[in-house]
Amino acid sequence: MSTGEPSPTSTRRTVAAVFLAGIAVFLVLYETQGLLPAIRDAYGIDGPTASLTVSATNVAMACFLIPFSMLAPRIGHARQIGAGVIVAAILALILPFTPTPELLIVVRFLQGVAIASVPATAMAYLSLRLPPAALPGAIGVYIAGNTIGGLCSRLLTGLASEFLGWHGGLAFTAVVSLIFGLIVVWLLRHDLFSTARSRAVVDTDTVDSNPTDTDPTLTEAADPSADGDAVRGGDKTDDGGAGSAQPPRRAIPLRGGLWRIYLTGFLCMIVFGGSFTMLGTRLQQDPWRLSEGAVALFFLIYLVGTVVTTYYGRLATKFSRTRITLAGMVIALAGAGLTLVDSLVVIIIGMSLLTAGFFLGHTGASAAASAARPGVDSTRSAAIYLTVYYLGTSLGAWLSAVLFSGFAWPGVVGMCAASLIAVLVLTLTGAPIGFRKRN
Repeated sequence: MSTGEPSPTSTRRTVAAVFLAGIAVFLVLYETQGLLPAIRDAYGIDGPTASLTVSATNVAMACFLIPFSMLAPRIGHARQIGAGVIVAAILALILPFTPTPELLIVVRFLQGVAIASVPATAMAYLSLRLPPAALPGAIGVYIAGNTIGGLCSRLLTGLASEFLGWHGGLAFTAVVSLIFGLIVVWLLRHDLFSTARSRAVVDTDTVDSNPTDTDPTLTEAADPSADGDAVRGGDKTDDGGAGSAQPPRRAIPLRGGLWRIYLTGFLCMIVFGGSFTMLGTRLQQDPWRLSEGAVALFFLIYLVGTVVTTYYGRLATKFSRTRITLAGMVIALAGAGLTLVDSLVVIIIGMSLLTAGFFLGHTGASAAASAARPGVDSTRSAAIYLTVYYLGTSLGAWLSAVLFSGFAWPGVVGMCAASLIAVLVLTLTGAPIGFRKRN
């Protein structure tokens, strides 16, 4: 590999590969979320069991993010990305033919393992392959790919199920994912066949010298100082002007109120994952009885999050993360309350407000988790945040199904309200810890 800067063609190829890899794996991440009623009826299982097809994938993804981030320098980042997208798509092709719900859940768990290989590796791969000037834009493109894949995972599967049945919907999404995966492998072909050992040495040295470049959530805020308070004051301890003295790093970083930030992401994702998981089940019951295709269109509400994250940087220049998070939780609470009204228009408004509030809390928390702090490995902190974030998705999907079975939609709203109020309490009680300017 050349020691000079990569050519524009090589840069475009790398960015395109990572962008399509994000689409490919996130395309199959939530593919069963809008099909839970059909899966439940087909296998004769209850709602909580059907929801495990969503939870199992997210649990696996959460558990394997950190191990894959450690494995990539040894086997090669490109090889891990290429293998992940292909294996995830092949497993998706198996899903429509699983004869039992137990096997379906096992395959979904294995999908989560394969999917985890891409987000655990993509940021580091971009930082290794691209010049510094091109890195911010490339990371933005990668995040856009994740968003597009997550939206299409719900939308395309639901629309295809309208015409092909739920088996056909899953198969259609799997084929699309496999096509993207093959294109990714072709774009990465030069790195895939390089010497694994030499790649590992180069990767390890580069990652060690640029630890923040591999941060998977650093760019979620549009402005580098989007979480200004957290960036400036992650820890109240001052080095006394020593400059070179740094506190020892901990295996699990919890300094500066980081545990509150992790818990904020966990609780926010319980709300977001749980509400959208059971929204389709609600809309396919009385009084609406919407089809899978019609329900899939409701996932376009997810685009509200794209707008919110785009403007978060501007908000952060005027208000602290604490205030933005508090406002987000209040907005989400109002939205959750509106969804109790049996009107499709009001439900759309309510889910849009809930989505906006969620992204206000999640974007700030993810930026705070990746902010530089004395004695804290920001890369590890961001990885832990992502881990608990996807665990929140898993718990939210399962718990919402349990509550929906016993208390219908008001039970899901109660879960959302409890989680949002918990975030309000965490934010208010933690405001003096980790959010003040350092002296």
